[in-house]
Amino acid sequence: MERTLLLVDDEADIISALARVLRKDGYRILSASSGKEGLALLAQHDVGVIISDQRMPGMSGVEFLTQVKELYPHTIRIVLSGYADLDSVMDAINRGAIYKFFAKPWDNETLRAEVLEAFRHHELAWEKAHLVQEIQAANDLLAQVNLELAEVVAHKDSQIEHIAHYDALTGLPNRLLFIDRLDQELARAHREDRMVAVLAVGLDRFKQINDSFGHPMGDQLLQVVAGRLVGKVRACDTVARIAGDEFGVVLTGVKAAHDAGDVAQKIIDSIAQNPISIGDSEIFVTLSIGVCLYPLDGPNTATLLRNADAALHHAKTEGRNNFQYYAAHMNASAWQRLQLETGLRRALEREEFVLHYQPQVDLENGKIIGMEALLRWQSAERGLISPGEFIPLLEETGLIVPVGDWVLRTACQQARAWQAAGLSGFHVAVNLSTLQFRQPDFAGMVIAILKEYGLDPALRMIELELTESLLMHNVAGTIDTLNKLHATGIEFSIDDFGTGYSSLSYLKRFPISSLKIDQSFVRDLSSDSSDAAIVTAIIALGHSLGMNVIAEGVETATQLARLREMGCDEIQGYLFSRPVSAVEMTHLLQSGKTLNLPPEV
Repeated sequence: MERTLLLVDDEADIISALARVLRKDGYRILSASSGKEGLALLAQHDVGVIISDQRMPGMSGVEFLTQVKELYPHTIRIVLSGYADLDSVMDAINRGAIYKFFAKPWDNETLRAEVLEAFRHHELAWEKAHLVQEIQAANDLLAQVNLELAEVVAHKDSQIEHIAHYDALTGLPNRLLFIDRLDQELARAHREDRMVAVLAVGLDRFKQINDSFGHPMGDQLLQVVAGRLVGKVRACDTVARIAGDEFGVVLTGVKAAHDAGDVAQKIIDSIAQNPISIGDSEIFVTLSIGVCLYPLDGPNTATLLRNADAALHHAKTEGRNNFQYYAAHMNASAWQRLQLETGLRRALEREEFVLHYQPQVDLENGKIIGMEALLRWQSAERGLISPGEFIPLLEETGLIVPVGDWVLRTACQQARAWQAAGLSGFHVAVNLSTLQFRQPDFAGMVIAILKEYGLDPALRMIELELTESLLMHNVAGTIDTLNKLHATGIEFSIDDFGTGYSSLSYLKRFPISSLKIDQSFVRDLSSDSSDAAIVTAIIALGHSLGMNVIAEGVETATQLARLREMGCDEIQGYLFSRPVSAVEMTHLLQSGKTLNLPPEV
């Protein structure tokens, strides 16, 4: 807590003398030449101790401090007085308006000690008041909790039972009741030497449905799916909602393993072959199902649930809209994925993400004219992890949104640092995910970030890389967002062009400045006539629309020479430089390194 001291005296020499003595103790010192001026300062600053002269024109020290007591009772008030004023000062002390007084002339060391004691008194009083407030708040909270508990206890037993064991949205048993029923069924199966099947059922891409149609429609979809699940099993079986978009099924009296598979396939077909109508919308959805059997795949409820989840995850990795029986190897991969996801959730706060930069080179002169910012994860436990391993998981978990925001901010910060160092004539390309782009007022957010880091969009130092699938989602909204950003000077490129499903009729409507040829077409450029034809077509298309064309993954001089023959504008790849740290990129820029271009034929 900063210690602020107010000195009030109509004589500037007195204030100067006091300040000279007390400044040694590190106080923040304010000064006023009258009581009126002192009250104005108190209204603007949090003052702990006040020292005021008694004899001042207009308002005496006692009068001033008496007002201060009424307005700011937490302050410690000290008056400087001659012996002639002793009676009025003592009266003020007795009334509590003044903490103590000093007689003129004062002893410097005594004054310092007394002021220090006054601040300690002030701080103890503040701590006491704060503690009282905390105690009162805790008491109020406890009273509120007790009141709410009393209201809960007052509910009827049947209502409590239903809330505790049934899902409010679908009316199905919840996870708690599902586990209880599975426990009972396993005990019965053990006594009667029978099999039980456990199905973990997951809606495919349910998050995308929620994002596209909204949560109310997502809730209705879950209700319809719940009804269809119940319709495909017997009354003696159990269907439950065990998580947000996951259901559990217990099949009793299973005679053979294929019986469970038959039921799983019927459930899948009932959803996949019959679109779900909600309001005016018709939604096509699919299910993935993991199947495990008691006692073959586990002796108890916990093991069976874990194994059914592992089988469900395997079904999703196998393309979704299918069912998979549990196999022992699935738990190992599921555990590895869980560990990876846990590490990802901590990586941002642990500052384990870094950006590397890969130069982009102009094929006219071999100079660096840009670079792509590439995300890397330097895990404390596992070391450097491949982007192909963790970026899909970022997308799946939604963590791509905060991580993508960090990438954009970090790239802008680095671009500003290069700009401040006098390095210019290039842009930094930042990849965007679909989830990032769909955020409300994404354009405003990007513009605000550039402004925050002092980057003028009109200087075109930041370029945004988009995928074809991103562009084709909600085309009208996408065009509107891109136009808002483009109007400020921000440019866009389409990443991995030719691997998606973009419409050429829409392509000309987007404010795109560059097409990036995917490295899969570049790799065998010199030996595969199909790849050569595709690259030639992309370059011709880009140039006809007034766009630059850049080839990714250029690793050999042969590829470079072929791309120059075809009229490609820029290249990016290991032939010139691997992705490097910001420090190494700075050295590249400062050195003026250029690509050794082969002579044109």
